Amino acid sequence: MKTPSLRQDQGIPGVYGLLLLDVVSRWGYNDHTLFEPFGLNSEQLADPNYRIPTAVANELMQHALRLTGEPTLGFHLGTQMRISIHGFIGYAIMTAHDITDALILANRFIQLRMPFLQLFFSTFDSKATVQLQTDITLEPLRTEISIALIFGIISMGKAITGTDYGSGDIDFDFPKPEGFERFMAKFPRHNFRFEQPHLILSFDKHYLGNKLVHADPIASQIAINQCEAELSALGERHRLAMRVRDLLTNSEQHYLSIEAVAERLHMSDRTLKRQLAAEGTSFSTMVDEVRYRHATSLLSRTDFTLEQIADELGYSDVANFSRAFKRWSGRSPSNWRKDPYL
Repeated sequence: MKTPSLRQDQGIPGVYGLLLLDVVSRWGYNDHTLFEPFGLNSEQLADPNYRIPTAVANELMQHALRLTGEPTLGFHLGTQMRISIHGFIGYAIMTAHDITDALILANRFIQLRMPFLQLFFSTFDSKATVQLQTDITLEPLRTEISIALIFGIISMGKAITGTDYGSGDIDFDFPKPEGFERFMAKFPRHNFRFEQPHLILSFDKHYLGNKLVHADPIASQIAINQCEAELSALGERHRLAMRVRDLLTNSEQHYLSIEAVAERLHMSDRTLKRQLAAEGTSFSTMVDEVRYRHATSLLSRTDFTLEQIADELGYSDVANFSRAFKRWSGRSPSNWRKDPYL
C-alpha cells in the first residue's frame, strides 16, 4: 500500500544551499567554487522564495562531495543545522511549550520549507518515534538529506531544550556510507541500524515533556499565524485531508473515530465525510494509511510482539490486525517482518 504524495516537486529552498556552503567552507572553498558551475550565487539563494530545482540540487551535492573528498556530508549538514534556518517554522518551534508541541508544529508546517518531506510523530510503550519520509529519489541527494535531517533533529533538539535526550535508536533505510563509523562513535549511546524499512529516530518518550528554553506562547502564536498564512497561500487542494492526517498522526490514539476528529475540526462528521470525498479520499482510507505506516514502523522493531502492535493500533486481537494488514499490503505481518522488501 503506497500513500500518495500530496506535494509536488517544488525543489530545495535556497537557504539549504547556503548551509551546504557553510559546510564546504571548512575545506577552504568559497561560494564561487561551489555555486558558479550551476549559475547560482549566495544572494540568489538567500531569497526566501528561491528554490533550487531538485536535479540541480543533486548535482550540487555531487559537486560538494567531490570538492571535499568526503564520502558523506550529511552529518556535517545536520550538526551545523540551526533552528533559525527554517524561518517562521523554526521560530514557532523554538518558542513552543515543550518537545511534543514542537514536533506537532514540525509535522504541520514542514511542507512550507521542505515540500518533499513528511514527518510522522508517534509514541509506543516507553518510546517516542519520529519517522521521516521523503519523495526525493535522486542520489546522493536523498541519502545526504536523510542523514542531515536525523542529526539535525538531534542537534536542534539539544539547542532548544538545553539538554539531549540520552540514548536512542537510529534506523536508516540505506546502506552504511563509507567511513560512517567515525560519526557513529560520536553518539556512543545510540544504536545505529542500516538498510531498514524506514528512516526513524526513536528515544525515551519522557523527553517529550521537556520544556523549551525559549518557550513563549505569544511569540509562538504569532509565528504559527504566519505559517498558517503561508500554508493558505500555497492553495493546497488537500488542505482538509492534511489536517485530518495531522490529527490521526499526532494523536496517541491512532484510531480516533470520525466523530472525535470532526469535533476537533469544529464540524459535523457528515460535513467531514462530504469534504473529504470532494478531495478524493475518505476517513477510513486515511485511518488505514496512518495505521499501515505505524504498523510497518513497529514491525521493523523486533522487540515489539504482534500482540503489542495490534493493541497499539486499536485492534482487539492479532487475528483482526493480521486481516487488516493483509488487506493493506497483501502479506501477513509476520511475513512482512521477515522480509519487508519483498
